Amino acid sequence: MDTNRPSVLRFWLLTILMMWVSHVIAYFCHEYSHSFVAWLFGFKTNPFAIEYGGFNIRNVLLQVQVDDDVSYRAILAQGHGHIAALIAFAGMGFGNGLLYLFSRCLLRNEKVRIHAPLFLFSFWLCFMNVANFYDYVPIRTFTTHGDIGYLSQGLSISPWLILIVLGYPTVCAIWHLFARLLPDTYQLLPRGSKVQGTILVAVCAFIMFDYFGASGLFGYGEVSSTLSGISMLSFPMVLVICWPARKSGFFTTHGELDSGHY
Repeated sequence: MDTNRPSVLRFWLLTILMMWVSHVIAYFCHEYSHSFVAWLFGFKTNPFAIEYGGFNIRNVLLQVQVDDDVSYRAILAQGHGHIAALIAFAGMGFGNGLLYLFSRCLLRNEKVRIHAPLFLFSFWLCFMNVANFYDYVPIRTFTTHGDIGYLSQGLSISPWLILIVLGYPTVCAIWHLFARLLPDTYQLLPRGSKVQGTILVAVCAFIMFDYFGASGLFGYGEVSSTLSGISMLSFPMVLVICWPARKSGFFTTHGELDSGHY
């Protein structure tokens, strides 16, 4: 990737901004996808009528109070299981899925690859959508409510089938993110910035496996809680595997991208 590398300070300021913006986009696209599909089938009168939550610092930063405001249990009770399943799947499958494909296209675009802020935004947009895949499959797959729970109930299928069908593309997306896209982003740092590269890996691993991975800890059952615990404990292992100074890892010792990355 031939790009003008920003200073370390500018890189991290851009990173923080792009992380927040991409999280907002991924989160609202997820919730609006649920709402719009429910509206298309006549179960909402206004697709923009979602729960936005309060104007407090936690909700502004993390959108924790934003919700699609879809009555899944009522739809299931009326015998519209397949519609409920489609609405439940829409957030991850349509909202995050299409955004993920869009971000992958951006990351392959040569004009984006030579423009550091655009590439950084595209990376974090891709990251946040992959993280949305992960916190549902496998973290919240084995539960009786939530998106995957309603998907399973609506189609009357085992969560194991959902894990098999959706788990494989999720694993591939995570692998590609850490093994291919993260090294490209590492190149935005000044040459030889191994410490900064290590921090970048740590930030990505923490957000993916400890923040999004912790989504099953409360209110989703024992299996999801256990999977969240395993995910959070995997953080040190991910750091070792992705350590920038390791020749056997995803990065070379000189901060340069390994050949054949695409």
